[in-house]
Formats: sequence, C-alpha cells, structure tokens
Amino acid sequence: MDRIINRISALLLIFPVLLVAQISDRHLSSTVEKYFARNRTAPTLISAEIVDDYLYGRTLKIRIQGHRNSENEDLGFAFGAAAAVANQASVSFDVLWVEMDVRYKQLETTIAVAPAPCSIEAIVMKSRAFSEWWEKCLEIL
Repeated sequence: MDRIINRISALLLIFPVLLVAQISDRHLSSTVEKYFARNRTAPTLISAEIVDDYLYGRTLKIRIQGHRNSENEDLGFAFGAAAAVANQASVSFDVLWVEMDVRYKQLETTIAVAPAPCSIEAIVMKSRAFSEWWEKCLEIL
C-alpha cells in the first residue's frame, strides 16, 4: 500500500511540472517577445500572433524588421524562435510563418512559410539537418 501511495504522490509532484511546460495561446506572443529580447543581435520583432489560416491551418505568424546585411540570419533566427515556442505550445501548430521587412531604397517584404513539425525537427530537436530544412521545408512566397 505504501508503494502505491508513493507512486501516486510522485506522479502528483510531476504533473504540475508537465502543465507548466506547455505555453497557452494567450502567452505565446509574450513568450516570442522574451525570446527576441534575450538576444541583442536579434532582428526587431514587430508582432507575433496566432492565425487560423484557411489555406495553411493553425499558424504562428511572426513579423520582423530585418537587416539588409543579415537577411538569412534574421529569417533563421525568427524561425528558431517560432519553432522553440511552437514546440512548447499547448495546442500544436500546422505552419510557422515569418514576414520580414527590410529597408533597401524602399520597403521590401519577404514572406516565408514552413511546416511546424518539420521546423521543430530541424531547429529544436536537431533530428533533421538545418540545410535539409532550408531546402525542402522552407518556402519563400
């Protein structure tokens, strides 16, 4: 009987930790903001929101102000932030979407989309090569 009580109490101690590991929808934007704020070389975050797109499904959409000399790095950083947050989300995402504005003579906007599972595998779990993700999963619209 003591064994059962010990096991149940151990599970009850672990259960709140499992709940905290998940990020709810209302906290996703602030979590993305914190991710960008922690890195001084990060591009400027304009917005982060959850969108139910009719074409792509449940989408985490991030908009950034990139730098002309580091567009690929800025895009990669934004997808890294999106993948890290999507991996911890309480409800899974279908797609990660990044809009990057870059000022060069005039405003140029790059829109990139990648499936969330593929992005999480490559960027967070590292079970897929980043170069493979860049070539096969990432789509520039």
